[in-house]
Amino acid sequence: MALSVPNAVPPDPALVALNHFGLGAKPGDDLGKIAADASGYLKAELELLDVALVSADDSKNAGLLDSTAAIQASMAAAAERKAAREKPAPAMQPAADTSDGSAEAKRKSGVPPVEADIYRDEAQARFDKALGAAPGFVERLVGFWSNHFCVSTAKGQLVRACAGAFEREAVRPFVLGRFADMLLAVEHHPAMLFYLDNRQSTGPDSRAGKRRGRGLNENLAREILELHTLGVDGGYSQADVTSFAGALTGWTMAGRKGRLGEPGTFVFDPDAHQPGEAVLLGKTYPAGGMGQAEAALNDIARRTATA
Repeated sequence: MALSVPNAVPPDPALVALNHFGLGAKPGDDLGKIAADASGYLKAELELLDVALVSADDSKNAGLLDSTAAIQASMAAAAERKAAREKPAPAMQPAADTSDGSAEAKRKSGVPPVEADIYRDEAQARFDKALGAAPGFVERLVGFWSNHFCVSTAKGQLVRACAGAFEREAVRPFVLGRFADMLLAVEHHPAMLFYLDNRQSTGPDSRAGKRRGRGLNENLAREILELHTLGVDGGYSQADVTSFAGALTGWTMAGRKGRLGEPGTFVFDPDAHQPGEAVLLGKTYPAGGMGQAEAALNDIARRTATA
Protein backbone atom coordinates (compact mmCIF):
# COMPACT_ATOMS: atom_id res chain seq x y z
CA MET A 1 0.00 0.00 0.00
CA ALA A 2 1.45 3.35 -1.04
CA LEU A 3 1.63 6.05 1.59
CA SER A 4 0.84 9.62 0.65
CA VAL A 5 2.15 12.68 2.42
CA PRO A 6 -0.59 15.27 2.90
CA ASN A 7 0.21 18.78 1.75
CA ALA A 8 3.71 17.76 0.64
CA VAL A 9 5.80 20.77 -0.31
CA PRO A 10 7.60 20.40 -3.66
CA PRO A 11 11.39 20.72 -3.44
CA ASP A 12 12.80 24.21 -3.88
CA PRO A 13 14.45 24.29 -7.36
CA ALA A 14 17.22 26.55 -6.07
CA LEU A 15 18.16 24.20 -3.25
CA VAL A 16 18.04 21.20 -5.60
CA ALA A 17 20.39 22.98 -7.99
CA LEU A 18 22.77 24.10 -5.26
CA ASN A 19 22.78 21.07 -2.99
CA HIS A 20 22.16 18.16 -5.36
CA PHE A 21 24.10 19.34 -8.42
CA GLY A 22 26.41 21.92 -6.87
CA LEU A 23 28.46 22.04 -3.69
CA GLY A 24 25.81 23.68 -1.49
CA ALA A 25 24.15 27.01 -0.88
CA LYS A 26 26.21 30.01 0.26
CA PRO A 27 25.08 32.94 2.41
CA GLY A 28 25.04 35.37 -0.51
CA ASP A 29 23.03 33.21 -2.93
CA ASP A 30 19.87 34.78 -4.36
CA LEU A 31 17.62 31.74 -4.01
CA GLY A 32 14.67 33.41 -5.68
CA LYS A 33 16.66 34.31 -8.79
CA ILE A 34 18.20 30.84 -8.97
CA ALA A 35 14.81 29.14 -8.56
CA ALA A 36 13.41 31.09 -11.53
CA ASP A 37 15.78 29.20 -13.85
CA ALA A 38 17.64 26.58 -11.82
CA SER A 39 18.64 24.57 -14.88
CA GLY A 40 19.96 27.66 -16.64
CA TYR A 41 21.92 28.63 -13.54
CA LEU A 42 23.74 25.31 -13.62
CA LYS A 43 24.31 25.33 -17.37
CA ALA A 44 25.82 28.81 -17.23
CA GLU A 45 28.76 27.46 -15.25
CA LEU A 46 29.48 24.97 -18.01
CA GLU A 47 30.03 27.84 -20.45
CA LEU A 48 32.80 29.50 -18.42
CA LEU A 49 36.22 29.32 -20.05
CA ASP A 50 38.54 26.73 -18.47
CA VAL A 51 36.13 26.42 -15.55
CA ALA A 52 37.42 22.96 -14.57
CA LEU A 53 41.14 23.78 -14.61
CA VAL A 54 43.43 24.47 -11.67
CA SER A 55 46.28 26.43 -13.15
CA ALA A 56 49.79 26.53 -11.73
CA ASP A 57 50.08 29.96 -13.40
CA ASP A 58 47.68 31.35 -10.79
CA SER A 59 49.71 33.12 -8.11
CA LYS A 60 47.84 31.17 -5.41
CA ASN A 61 49.03 27.92 -7.00
CA ALA A 62 52.60 28.94 -7.76
CA GLY A 63 54.02 25.98 -5.85
CA LEU A 64 52.19 23.30 -7.83
CA LEU A 65 54.35 20.93 -9.87
CA ASP A 66 53.44 19.08 -13.02
CA SER A 67 53.51 15.31 -12.76
CA THR A 68 57.01 15.00 -14.24
CA ALA A 69 58.54 17.44 -11.76
CA ALA A 70 56.60 15.90 -8.85
CA ILE A 71 57.71 12.37 -9.74
CA GLN A 72 61.32 13.47 -10.19
CA ALA A 73 61.22 15.15 -6.77
CA SER A 74 59.87 11.93 -5.25
CA MET A 75 62.51 9.83 -7.02
CA ALA A 76 65.28 12.08 -5.73
CA ALA A 77 63.87 11.99 -2.20
CA ALA A 78 63.52 8.20 -2.33
CA ALA A 79 67.15 7.85 -3.44
CA GLU A 80 68.26 10.11 -0.58
CA ARG A 81 66.21 8.13 1.94
CA LYS A 82 67.67 4.87 0.64
CA ALA A 83 71.20 6.20 0.91
CA ALA A 84 70.50 7.34 4.48
CA ARG A 85 69.20 3.88 5.43
CA GLU A 86 72.22 2.16 3.93
CA LYS A 87 74.75 4.50 5.50
CA PRO A 88 76.84 2.59 8.08
CA ALA A 89 75.93 3.55 11.62
CA PRO A 90 78.82 5.11 13.62
CA ALA A 91 80.09 3.29 16.67
CA MET A 92 78.69 5.99 18.94
CA GLN A 93 75.62 7.82 17.65
CA PRO A 94 75.82 11.54 18.46
CA ALA A 95 72.71 13.66 18.90
CA ALA A 96 70.90 14.14 15.59
CA ASP A 97 71.97 17.28 13.79
CA THR A 98 68.98 18.47 11.77
CA SER A 99 70.78 21.44 10.28
CA ASP A 100 72.20 19.64 7.24
CA GLY A 101 68.86 19.05 5.54
CA SER A 102 69.58 15.40 4.80
CA ALA A 103 66.83 12.79 4.57
CA GLU A 104 68.06 11.13 7.77
CA ALA A 105 68.12 14.43 9.65
CA LYS A 106 64.62 15.29 8.48
CA ARG A 107 63.34 11.88 9.47
CA LYS A 108 64.76 12.17 12.98
CA SER A 109 63.38 15.67 13.43
CA GLY A 110 59.89 14.61 12.35
CA VAL A 111 59.92 16.76 9.19
CA PRO A 112 57.46 15.27 6.65
CA PRO A 113 58.88 13.97 3.37
CA VAL A 114 58.83 16.10 0.24
CA GLU A 115 55.88 14.08 -1.10
CA ALA A 116 53.75 15.23 1.84
CA ASP A 117 54.52 18.86 1.02
CA ILE A 118 53.52 18.36 -2.62
CA TYR A 119 50.33 16.57 -1.60
CA ARG A 120 49.42 19.34 0.87
CA ASP A 121 49.83 22.03 -1.79
CA GLU A 122 47.67 20.05 -4.22
CA ALA A 123 44.98 19.46 -1.61
CA GLN A 124 44.92 23.16 -0.72
CA ALA A 125 44.57 24.16 -4.39
CA ARG A 126 41.71 21.68 -4.83
CA PHE A 127 39.99 22.99 -1.69
CA ASP A 128 40.38 26.61 -2.79
CA LYS A 129 38.94 25.78 -6.22
CA ALA A 130 35.87 24.17 -4.67
CA LEU A 131 35.43 26.95 -2.13
CA GLY A 132 35.39 29.61 -4.84
CA ALA A 133 33.12 27.73 -7.24
CA ALA A 134 29.55 28.85 -7.77
CA PRO A 135 27.41 26.81 -7.93
CA GLY A 136 30.14 24.11 -8.01
CA PHE A 137 28.42 21.90 -10.59
CA VAL A 138 31.71 21.42 -12.46
CA GLU A 139 33.62 20.65 -9.26
CA ARG A 140 30.99 18.03 -8.46
CA LEU A 141 31.70 16.47 -11.88
CA VAL A 142 35.46 16.65 -11.29
CA GLY A 143 34.97 14.84 -7.99
CA PHE A 144 32.90 12.16 -9.69
CA TRP A 145 35.44 11.45 -12.43
CA SER A 146 38.44 11.63 -10.09
CA ASN A 147 36.76 9.01 -7.93
CA HIS A 148 35.93 6.91 -11.00
CA PHE A 149 39.54 6.98 -12.18
CA CYS A 150 41.09 7.04 -8.71
CA VAL A 151 44.68 6.32 -7.77
CA SER A 152 45.54 5.60 -4.14
CA THR A 153 48.31 7.33 -2.23
CA ALA A 154 48.51 4.16 -0.13
CA LYS A 155 50.46 2.72 -3.08
CA GLY A 156 53.50 4.72 -2.04
CA GLN A 157 55.19 8.08 -1.90
CA LEU A 158 55.51 8.42 -5.65
CA VAL A 159 51.72 8.27 -6.13
CA ARG A 160 51.29 10.65 -3.22
CA ALA A 161 53.53 13.12 -5.02
CA CYS A 162 51.71 13.01 -8.36
CA ALA A 163 48.06 12.30 -7.39
CA GLY A 164 47.13 15.98 -7.53
CA ALA A 165 48.90 16.52 -10.85
CA PHE A 166 47.10 13.42 -12.17
CA GLU A 167 43.73 15.04 -11.50
CA ARG A 168 44.85 18.37 -12.97
CA GLU A 169 46.34 16.80 -16.11
CA ALA A 170 44.20 13.75 -16.91
CA VAL A 171 40.76 14.59 -15.51
CA ARG A 172 40.10 18.32 -15.32
CA PRO A 173 40.94 19.21 -18.96
CA PHE A 174 38.45 16.60 -20.23
CA VAL A 175 35.66 16.70 -17.67
CA LEU A 176 33.33 18.62 -20.00
CA GLY A 177 34.54 16.89 -23.15
CA ARG A 178 34.59 13.38 -24.62
CA PHE A 179 34.85 10.38 -22.32
CA ALA A 180 37.23 8.69 -24.79
CA ASP A 181 39.70 11.58 -24.50
CA MET A 182 39.65 11.41 -20.72
CA LEU A 183 40.05 7.64 -20.81
CA LEU A 184 43.15 7.86 -23.00
CA ALA A 185 44.66 10.62 -20.86
CA VAL A 186 44.06 8.66 -17.65
CA GLU A 187 45.50 5.37 -18.91
CA HIS A 188 48.58 7.09 -20.37
CA HIS A 189 49.33 8.94 -17.15
CA PRO A 190 52.38 7.81 -15.15
CA ALA A 191 50.33 7.90 -11.91
CA MET A 192 47.92 5.27 -13.24
CA LEU A 193 50.64 3.15 -14.83
CA PHE A 194 52.61 3.11 -11.58
CA TYR A 195 49.55 2.59 -9.37
CA LEU A 196 48.35 -0.44 -11.36
CA ASP A 197 51.81 -1.94 -11.90
CA ASN A 198 51.95 -1.72 -15.68
CA ARG A 199 55.65 -0.94 -15.38
CA GLN A 200 56.04 -4.56 -14.29
CA SER A 201 54.04 -5.99 -17.21
CA THR A 202 56.20 -7.50 -19.93
CA GLY A 203 55.13 -9.42 -23.01
CA PRO A 204 56.32 -13.00 -22.51
CA ASP A 205 57.28 -13.18 -26.21
CA SER A 206 58.85 -9.72 -26.30
CA ARG A 207 62.60 -9.16 -26.39
CA ALA A 208 62.61 -8.08 -22.75
CA GLY A 209 60.32 -10.94 -21.71
CA LYS A 210 62.54 -13.58 -23.26
CA ARG A 211 65.68 -11.97 -21.87
CA ARG A 212 64.40 -11.52 -18.31
CA GLY A 213 61.89 -14.35 -18.08
CA ARG A 214 59.11 -11.96 -17.09
CA GLY A 215 55.43 -11.99 -18.01
CA LEU A 216 52.16 -10.09 -17.90
CA ASN A 217 50.73 -8.09 -15.06
CA GLU A 218 46.96 -7.85 -15.66
CA ASN A 219 46.12 -5.18 -13.07
CA LEU A 220 45.71 -2.27 -15.49
CA ALA A 221 43.83 -4.26 -18.13
CA ARG A 222 41.42 -5.70 -15.55
CA GLU A 223 40.82 -2.34 -13.89
CA ILE A 224 40.07 -0.67 -17.23
CA LEU A 225 37.52 -3.31 -18.23
CA GLU A 226 35.98 -3.94 -14.81
CA LEU A 227 35.88 -0.43 -13.35
CA HIS A 228 36.88 2.27 -15.85
CA THR A 229 34.72 1.19 -18.79
CA LEU A 230 32.54 -1.91 -19.32
CA GLY A 231 31.83 -2.89 -15.72
CA VAL A 232 31.99 -6.30 -14.09
CA ASP A 233 28.98 -7.51 -16.10
CA GLY A 234 30.11 -5.82 -19.31
CA GLY A 235 30.54 -8.98 -21.35
CA TYR A 236 34.29 -9.49 -21.28
CA SER A 237 36.09 -12.71 -20.39
CA GLN A 238 39.35 -13.65 -18.74
CA ALA A 239 40.76 -14.22 -22.22
CA ASP A 240 39.91 -10.59 -23.04
CA VAL A 241 41.74 -9.40 -19.92
CA THR A 242 44.86 -11.38 -20.84
CA SER A 243 44.81 -10.25 -24.46
CA PHE A 244 44.28 -6.62 -23.47
CA ALA A 245 47.10 -6.85 -20.92
CA GLY A 246 49.36 -7.95 -23.78
CA ALA A 247 48.31 -4.96 -25.87
CA LEU A 248 49.13 -2.64 -22.96
CA THR A 249 52.64 -3.99 -22.44
CA GLY A 250 55.27 -1.36 -23.13
CA TRP A 251 53.11 1.42 -21.66
CA THR A 252 55.34 2.57 -18.84
CA MET A 253 57.00 5.43 -17.01
CA ALA A 254 60.61 6.35 -17.56
CA GLY A 255 62.69 5.49 -14.50
CA ARG A 256 65.11 7.59 -12.47
CA LYS A 257 68.11 6.73 -14.64
CA GLY A 258 66.36 8.00 -17.77
CA ARG A 259 67.15 4.98 -19.94
CA LEU A 260 63.85 5.24 -21.86
CA GLY A 261 63.27 8.98 -21.64
CA GLU A 262 62.92 11.88 -19.23
CA PRO A 263 62.39 10.40 -15.75
CA GLY A 264 58.75 10.41 -14.65
CA THR A 265 57.24 10.77 -18.13
CA PHE A 266 55.05 8.35 -20.08
CA VAL A 267 57.06 6.30 -22.56
CA PHE A 268 56.40 3.31 -24.78
CA ASP A 269 59.00 0.56 -24.52
CA PRO A 270 58.86 -1.57 -27.69
CA ASP A 271 61.21 -4.14 -26.16
CA ALA A 272 58.58 -4.99 -23.53
CA HIS A 273 55.57 -5.00 -25.87
CA GLN A 274 53.95 -8.35 -26.61
CA PRO A 275 54.29 -8.86 -30.39
CA GLY A 276 51.46 -9.93 -32.66
CA GLU A 277 47.75 -9.26 -32.85
CA ALA A 278 45.39 -8.98 -29.89
CA VAL A 279 41.77 -10.13 -29.79
CA LEU A 280 39.44 -8.17 -27.52
CA LEU A 281 35.65 -8.56 -27.33
CA GLY A 282 35.61 -10.40 -30.63
CA LYS A 283 37.63 -7.82 -32.56
CA THR A 284 41.18 -8.40 -33.76
CA TYR A 285 43.69 -5.58 -33.35
CA PRO A 286 46.73 -6.03 -35.59
CA ALA A 287 50.23 -5.57 -34.25
CA GLY A 288 50.94 -1.88 -34.01
CA GLY A 289 52.97 -0.99 -30.96
CA MET A 290 51.42 1.63 -28.70
CA GLY A 291 48.57 2.23 -31.13
CA GLN A 292 47.20 -1.28 -30.61
CA ALA A 293 45.92 -0.57 -27.08
CA GLU A 294 44.90 2.97 -28.03
CA ALA A 295 42.62 1.60 -30.76
CA ALA A 296 41.11 -0.86 -28.28
CA LEU A 297 40.49 1.90 -25.72
CA ASN A 298 38.71 4.05 -28.29
CA ASP A 299 36.44 1.14 -29.22
CA ILE A 300 35.71 0.24 -25.60
CA ALA A 301 34.81 3.88 -24.86
CA ARG A 302 31.99 3.71 -27.43
CA ARG A 303 30.41 0.45 -26.24
CA THR A 304 26.93 0.47 -24.74
CA ALA A 305 28.12 -1.30 -21.58
CA THR A 306 30.57 1.54 -20.97
CA ALA A 307 27.83 4.15 -21.33
